[in-house]
Amino acid sequence: MQLWIEGLNLSLPSNLFALAALRKLASQTLLYGFTYFAARLLNFFLTPFYTRVFQDTSDYGAVSEIYAYITFINILYTYGMETGFFYFANKRNDDLGIAGTSFISLLFSSLIFSGGILLFSNSIATAAGYSLHPDFIIYAAIILFFDTAAVIPFAYLRKQDRAMRFASLKFINIILTIGFNFLFLVVIAWVAKQYPDSTLAEYSVWLKNNVSPVGMVFLANVLSSIITFLMLLPEVFSFKIKWEKSVFREMLVYSWPLLILGFAGMINETLDRILLKRLLVLPPQNMSLKEALGQVGIYSACYKLSIFMTLAIQSFKYAAEPFFFGLMKQEDSKLIYARVLKYFTFITSIIFMGVMFYMPLLIQLLGERYRSAVDVVPILLLANLFLGIFYYLSQWYKQTEKTIYGAYISIGGALLTVGINVIFIPLYGYMASAYATLICYFSMAAISMLMGKKYYPVPYEYGKIAYCISSAVVLYFISKWVLRDVLHFAPLDWNFAVATINSALIIVYIFIFMKIDKISLSPLLKKLNKS
Repeated sequence: MQLWIEGLNLSLPSNLFALAALRKLASQTLLYGFTYFAARLLNFFLTPFYTRVFQDTSDYGAVSEIYAYITFINILYTYGMETGFFYFANKRNDDLGIAGTSFISLLFSSLIFSGGILLFSNSIATAAGYSLHPDFIIYAAIILFFDTAAVIPFAYLRKQDRAMRFASLKFINIILTIGFNFLFLVVIAWVAKQYPDSTLAEYSVWLKNNVSPVGMVFLANVLSSIITFLMLLPEVFSFKIKWEKSVFREMLVYSWPLLILGFAGMINETLDRILLKRLLVLPPQNMSLKEALGQVGIYSACYKLSIFMTLAIQSFKYAAEPFFFGLMKQEDSKLIYARVLKYFTFITSIIFMGVMFYMPLLIQLLGERYRSAVDVVPILLLANLFLGIFYYLSQWYKQTEKTIYGAYISIGGALLTVGINVIFIPLYGYMASAYATLICYFSMAAISMLMGKKYYPVPYEYGKIAYCISSAVVLYFISKWVLRDVLHFAPLDWNFAVATINSALIIVYIFIFMKIDKISLSPLLKKLNKS
């Protein structure tokens, strides 16, 4: 990627710092992207595993719902301290001191939160509809505690540009999670069946009698979270383990709007799975609770197929946040912000087309019972593309200390999400949730862009950004029209003709963009020949 940045004629600012900065962002994004992508891709393959192990879709629905709760509550546990750490570590030039105060604060508060959840686990389980499984809530409390304890050590690694160790630990965490899942759900039962008189068989019987298959999923996560935190102890011991009250107050003032923003963001991201179970039992759907959970499972499985967009966005976000905070005092920073957003949109639009054009292959990853929600995938891919743009544009309120505006935007998005889901889920099921996600993220990105013009103007190339997205969508519909109405292929047919047509459309898209942006491949080819 560095070679690509150097070689293409991108008409970059003449300042050498700008080129060096882009090279740094490109290399970090590539490193974070490759390792994070590899780790998350392995995690993604748990979805095909679950959709085959859990023949009852309601079981996977329960897994998805509990993880939605965990993701949502995690915002309360971290209350914006990760971003606060980056900001104040740069502002005070004291990484270890700010890390120490942040870590102690999160450790103490998460002890209180998880202690409360454990104390009232039976009541919480009943309220959530899992009265027979308070163990789900206990597992969730433990996962939340150890994942929160790992937040600042991981943020410190990012701040120190130690991308390899950061990504390696994330990768190990995923491998452990997958390994424990496979051990609990497959290996132990298989060995016990093959060797019924062994000690392992006795343990298998005990495990089966005391932990449900869904519970085993959370138990696997508990073990991987604990081991990952233990591996982060060298970073923890390097902090200045001292809680500074004045620093904490400043960080809290800066970060509390991010707590609201985070809650609103999680409403947008996870509430649909929570609401589906509760609203599909109402007229006119009138489903049983088990049927509704099954719909949650099917929707969640197809939702996972948008992971390739999510991976690109998260990889970029991991590299970009500390990068942009470090860049904010530089003269050419806004020119760099503008260029990066254009190419970010270009690349994510290619990902949208790639996933949709090769969907007949990707859908085979899911068990047959889980494929009926495939129509939500293009909607969710576009939604996550706009979420990525919103994340990118969020720099204006973080760097101007106007984080309250980010909270306002996210609250507006959350209200929009809740309203659309509540009104339309009883009528249209999970399709309403998918469209709610798209409308919400598009609105948030548009409002953030308009407000950014006022408070932190950046010369974004709006026309080219709009072209990247709209032309990708147009080519997707052209592909559907040609294959369905002209060549009469079924939507999920796959053969050489389909692959050729769709691949050609992607090449056309890239070629036209390069012409519009006046990108020449000659410098790149010369560099490649020299190397």
